[in-house]
Amino acid sequence: MVKQKQDFDSLDYLENIAGANSSSAVDLSVLEEAPKYHISLDDLESLTPAVDEINDNVYQENEPAGGAPVEDVPVRLSFSDVMVPLDALIEKFFRQSPRPVIVVSDDKIIYANAAFLEKIGAGAESEVFNTNFLQYVASEYWNDITAGIGDLLTTGNAMPVMLKHKSGKIVRSDFWAVYIPDEHTFSFILLGDAPRPKVQTKVVGGLYDEETGLPNYYLLQDRIQVAINNENSREISFGKNLVALICIEFENRETFARLGNTELIFKRLLARVGTGLDRHYTFARGLNQQYWIFIPSVSDYEALVSECKRLKALFDEPIEDNFTEHRLQSSFGVSIFPEPATSAKKLLEQAELAVNKAHKDGGSRIVYFGA
Repeated sequence: MVKQKQDFDSLDYLENIAGANSSSAVDLSVLEEAPKYHISLDDLESLTPAVDEINDNVYQENEPAGGAPVEDVPVRLSFSDVMVPLDALIEKFFRQSPRPVIVVSDDKIIYANAAFLEKIGAGAESEVFNTNFLQYVASEYWNDITAGIGDLLTTGNAMPVMLKHKSGKIVRSDFWAVYIPDEHTFSFILLGDAPRPKVQTKVVGGLYDEETGLPNYYLLQDRIQVAINNENSREISFGKNLVALICIEFENRETFARLGNTELIFKRLLARVGTGLDRHYTFARGLNQQYWIFIPSVSDYEALVSECKRLKALFDEPIEDNFTEHRLQSSFGVSIFPEPATSAKKLLEQAELAVNKAHKDGGSRIVYFGA
């Protein structure tokens, strides 16, 4: 419909009538006179812009010079403005999470989920409630935890934590930390990593790894126990020897995995290391891509240090394929019986702790447990 031309003089007249006495009742019959003055009541109402129109006008003022349209960029939600009750997170997400989760307040555990309780072998949350968190961490790592908690809270990085299982076993878990604002206590959440799928070791005859042909972890355990039994039964008059175990991890294995030539490189490495070992040693494959070298007898600590350097050189020597030289970066963790390890079980645990420490300290080095 074609709009009629508005008589703004008449419009002023109507507005004056409407505002003449705001405290008294307004005679709305005057609006019936509008058509006579060619005034559209619809247009009269539209003279006051709607809220959306005001917003549009404000938006247009921010357009760049030249009237170019501004790209409609979605607004990102600021999570700092979102308040989620901690109880709701704990009940709905943490309690059934496969990740170990604890809440620590002034060094005391005030919440622990089932996954964390399983890590340390606790039967119920009541066993750990209001106890010091550090009592569930291997004592060798207390200083690392206390010194590193600030970095965890500010950098967003994860830290490996060696948890003590009720059985005495040491269990590693990587934890992230989230600060809980509280005026009265120093509180934070520790969120652990997801459990790794269990690796089924392929074996031939139950004693050898199918992929590499090396003795597997179970045969390694047996040989360690036999050697320790022999040392325990040896008379002092014949002299005691040291039993040593080396746990080996590779820092840059993922690099070769991305290149797709891991199998070739490791085959050549294993062949070279195998020919360089004493025939009494055991070179074994672990359960989680680890490798082990077991030395059943060595005369003293100095001789062991010298031998470990020689073995490390075997791993550090470049490996050549048809076109390129590759260098595997290896870390050695060494444990020794009868001191500080007092059993086959401790020998294995301490070697793993030592190699984890080597990795944490930057990798490509040898760490002796307890040294």
